[in-house]
Amino acid sequence: MKKCCPGFPIAFMIVFIIGAFLYYFYSFKSIAEIDFGKDVFYQTKGGEISLFEPKATKYQLCFYSSYIPKWEETLALKQNIPLLALDIYQQGEIQKHSVFNLKVSSEILLKLIHNFNLRDLPKCFIIAQDKENSMVYRYLRDDGIYKVLNFNKLGE
Repeated sequence: MKKCCPGFPIAFMIVFIIGAFLYYFYSFKSIAEIDFGKDVFYQTKGGEISLFEPKATKYQLCFYSSYIPKWEETLALKQNIPLLALDIYQQGEIQKHSVFNLKVSSEILLKLIHNFNLRDLPKCFIIAQDKENSMVYRYLRDDGIYKVLNFNKLGE
């Protein structure tokens, strides 16, 4: 007796494995998260260094390079959201009232570069405070497939 569809179980398994991989990859990569309770961020103002403690519900997190000419002009400083400025070389300092110049360890900097998928500089993101944990801030990706995955969350 011949089977109806001998290749069906193999094709189904391949589609299932690919689907599971894509779901896992995109569901965990669609949100970039910063935990200010676990990761230590320092702020500098006028040469003084202190521990950064977030107080606002939203921040604009900007990664930039102080070696780029006119780097201060490249950052989007026109919004009413406080700016967290993070120089990749950890040397630049912006002298504005609503700007927090952040310094981090190399380990945290590499983690942020990976989580926010930085490919070019300067790059800015809006991060919002988590409702359950006030020390966790999240950024929902809104480009490509992430726009579909985060559609309901982006409207909040």
